[in-house]
Amino acid sequence: MLGFIAAMPQEQKAITDQMTDVEVRTIAEAAFYKGHLADEEIVVALSGVGKVAAAIASTLLCENYHPDALLSIGVAGGLKEGQHVGELVFSDYAIQADYDTSAIDGKDGIGKVFTASRDLLERAEAAAKEAGLTYTTGSVATQDLFMAYEDDFKKLFSRFPQSACSEMEGGAIAQVASQFGLPFLIIRTLSDIVGHTDNPVEFSSFVESSSQAAGRFVKMFCTR
Repeated sequence: MLGFIAAMPQEQKAITDQMTDVEVRTIAEAAFYKGHLADEEIVVALSGVGKVAAAIASTLLCENYHPDALLSIGVAGGLKEGQHVGELVFSDYAIQADYDTSAIDGKDGIGKVFTASRDLLERAEAAAKEAGLTYTTGSVATQDLFMAYEDDFKKLFSRFPQSACSEMEGGAIAQVASQFGLPFLIIRTLSDIVGHTDNPVEFSSFVESSSQAAGRFVKMFCTR
């Protein structure tokens, strides 16, 4: 069984609308949708936004459904030149970019980094290639922050210039997966891009279509 965690209802619904035999359960205000999608038995958790919400839902999913892997699914802000709204990003690493104990630990206290599953990554890349979809493989930066100001970007790039996108849940899901000994992957569809005129407006305009694109890709992924 694969466990998917979505932060927002648009992201969750884009997957669960395609599922069959769905059973819904609510635990500690997180909703869980268990059923089938293509060739896979899956459970989708609607966590809510942010690292704490994602960690709670991921832990509850592990304790109650015992998945074989955790996958963080949804939208993100692109951070690389040449990226476009609607394109995919797959994680090679997940970074909790706002973790900072450098005052006592020096530069080793900046960020927590987790390595994504090579098998899940190769499966995602193969599905994207087969479908002719544009994707980037790179580090996914997680912060409890919607990046909208130039100083936000400068701070992130000064610490983690390899980041391909920024979002608010993946790093926490990666840490839960690590502590449960499970493989993980972050799959994101870009809803806005750094350097565009107004990221919040772009996000609001494209969050629905980007969520739908992510949901369609999950079905492709589950078909492999």
